[in-house]
Amino acid sequence: MIKRLILFIAILSNSCLAAELSLPAVFSDHMVLQRELSVPVWGKADPGATITIQFADQTKTVVAATNGKWRANLAPMPASSESRELIVSSSIGNQKSTFNDVLVGEVWLCSGQSNMQMPMEGWSNSPCENAEASIAAANYPQIRLFNTPLVPSATPLETVKAEWNICTSETVKSFSATAYYFGRKLHQDLNVPVGLLLSAWGGTRIEPWTPPRGFKNVASLQDIYQRTQNALQLNEKGPQQTPTALYNGMIAAHIPFAIRGAIWYQGEANRTDGMLYVDKTRALVNGWRALWGYNFPFYFVQIAPFHYKNEEPSVLPTFWEAQAAIEKNIPNTGMAVVSDYATTNNIHPPNKEIPGTRLALLAEARNYNKKNVCSGPTFKALEKTPGGLKVTFDSAEGLTTRDGKSPDWFEIAGADGVFKPAQAVIKDNGIIIRSPEVAEPVAMRFAWHKLAMPNLANGTGLPASAFRATVK
Repeated sequence: MIKRLILFIAILSNSCLAAELSLPAVFSDHMVLQRELSVPVWGKADPGATITIQFADQTKTVVAATNGKWRANLAPMPASSESRELIVSSSIGNQKSTFNDVLVGEVWLCSGQSNMQMPMEGWSNSPCENAEASIAAANYPQIRLFNTPLVPSATPLETVKAEWNICTSETVKSFSATAYYFGRKLHQDLNVPVGLLLSAWGGTRIEPWTPPRGFKNVASLQDIYQRTQNALQLNEKGPQQTPTALYNGMIAAHIPFAIRGAIWYQGEANRTDGMLYVDKTRALVNGWRALWGYNFPFYFVQIAPFHYKNEEPSVLPTFWEAQAAIEKNIPNTGMAVVSDYATTNNIHPPNKEIPGTRLALLAEARNYNKKNVCSGPTFKALEKTPGGLKVTFDSAEGLTTRDGKSPDWFEIAGADGVFKPAQAVIKDNGIIIRSPEVAEPVAMRFAWHKLAMPNLANGTGLPASAFRATVK
C-alpha cells in the first residue's frame, strides 16, 4: 500500500512539474491552414518530449529541443471546407491540445496603417461606404478572421492574445474593411476557405514593421540597422513608431504560419521619403520573406490623393513614383491604384471595397491563374511627334476616360523645364499631348499634384498612376 502511494505521488509530481504544452495564438479553433504548401506547426513543451501532430490523414512526430521548442511540418494539402480537428499531444504529462473546426484554403497576411486597419463599421469621424448593408450580408462561414492586438515590443513575442473567428455580421464589424473585401472576392471567385491574418495599426511608419535582418541587407538603411542592434528602447511619445517594434509585437509571433502572401496598405506616414521608400519596402519584404522562408507575393495599395495642408503639391506624386518603382524593382510585388475613388478632404477614403477588390485582382491574375486584367495603364515609352509628344502604355487595351472627356492632368515642358498644361487625345491605345505654350516639348508628367484624380483608365476601368518622363 505504501509503495503504491509513493508511486502515485511520484507520478503526480512529474505531472505537475511538466512544462505546459503550448502553441502560439495563431493556432486556435476556426483557423485556416494554407493549401498546397508545407504547413509548419510549432510550440513549446518539455525538453525531450515527443510531440505528435494529427490532422486529416497525417500524423507527424517531433522531439522538443533542450529549450523546449519544437516544430513539425504537415505535408501540402488540397483545399477543404470540411470542419476537422488538429490535435497536438505531448508524451510527457499526458497533455493534449485540440483545435476544432479547422479548414484548409488560402491564408493572407494583411498589414499596414489606418487604411488597412479601418474597420467595416468605420470610425466616428470616418465612416465606411455602404457599411450597413455590407455588414448585414457578411455571413461567410468559410472566411476566418484574426485581428492581432496593437502591441509594440522591444523584443520578438512568441504569441499574442487573439484567436480566429468565423466571419459573421458581428465579427466583421471591427475587422479591416480592405482585408475583408479582399478575402470575400477570393472566397467567391476561388470557392475555397480564406483566412485573413490582420496586423495593422493606424498612423504607423514602415520601419516599425520591419525585422532587423531586413535593414541589415540594405545599404541606405544601415543607420536604422545599427539602432536595432542595441537594446531596443521604445519611443516614449510613440512606442509603435520605433523601428522593429511592431514586427516584434505583431508579426514575429505569426512566423512561420503558412501564408500564400501579404497585402499592404501603408505610406501616408512615410510620404516625404521619396525614393528611399523603395529601399524601406525592400527591407520589409525581403526581411519577412527570409523569416518565412519563401518569396511569397506582396501586393500593396498606392496611397490616395489628399490635401496635406501646406505641403508642396509635388511631394505626394514623388511618393507615388516611388511606390510604382517598388513593383519594377522588387520581384513578385504588385500595386493597386485607387486615385479614382479618393476623397481629397479625408485621408481615409470611405470606399474600401475598391482597394480590397483591386488587391484581389492582382492575386487572382498572378497567383490563381485567372485571366482578369489586374492593372490600369502603365507608362511604357515617350517619343516626339510633330508639335508634341506621344505616350504609350502597357495594360492599355480599350484606353478611355471615366467621364468621356479628354484625358486630364497631362503637362509638358521644353528645355527650360517649365511645365504647362497639355491637351491630350487618345490615339491607338496611346496619348498625343500638345500645348500652344510649348513649341518643342522634351518632357511630360501626368497627375503630378497631390489632389490629382485623373480620368484616364483602360477598358476595364482601372486607372492610370502618376508618372513623368523625358524624351531619350
